[in-house]
Amino acid sequence: MVKFFNKMIQIFINFLVFIITVFIFFILYSLIMVKVFDNKYAAPMGFTCFEVASASMAPSINVKDLIVVKITNKINKGDVITYISDDDYITHRVTNIDNDVIYTKGDANNTEDVNIGYDDLLGKVILVIPKGGIIRDILFTPKVIISVIVFLILFSLCFSYVPKRKRKKVNSLDNEFIDVSNVISKRDGD
Repeated sequence: MVKFFNKMIQIFINFLVFIITVFIFFILYSLIMVKVFDNKYAAPMGFTCFEVASASMAPSINVKDLIVVKITNKINKGDVITYISDDDYITHRVTNIDNDVIYTKGDANNTEDVNIGYDDLLGKVILVIPKGGIIRDILFTPKVIISVIVFLILFSLCFSYVPKRKRKKVNSLDNEFIDVSNVISKRDGD
């Protein structure tokens, strides 16, 4: 039972390390795309994330929410989209589409936005993570990242430790197996 428990904890730790590694690579990719290549956003696999800075879409999307945007031109009336206007990223709901003109309005706004074209469209919001900006700010501070990594390494070491007496028992079993195989090989050779 103890071996099973230890094995399950080891699998869980390996899974967490994998997830953290993927997040670290995603962050590094995003930093390289934005800082080195001067892109305005990073979109691995056709998706990007933004933190909401205004309450124009309240109550459906609030300040400090994270939104996941799928880069696409396929939108319908009622979809929440993100578009570019004067180097700002705006997320509003589509109120109407007339040929190549898209009409949008924030849920909390009284008036419609300036009409936009498909050239200004970035994509459609597919996921809203409530207060995700706050969680991201906390999780991606260097102190927290280093603490989590050190904790996972120490936790993993605790459950992978094999006492010295058990190591001797395993080594003696390996030696007996080798001796038996030598006997069998000698017998076959006769």
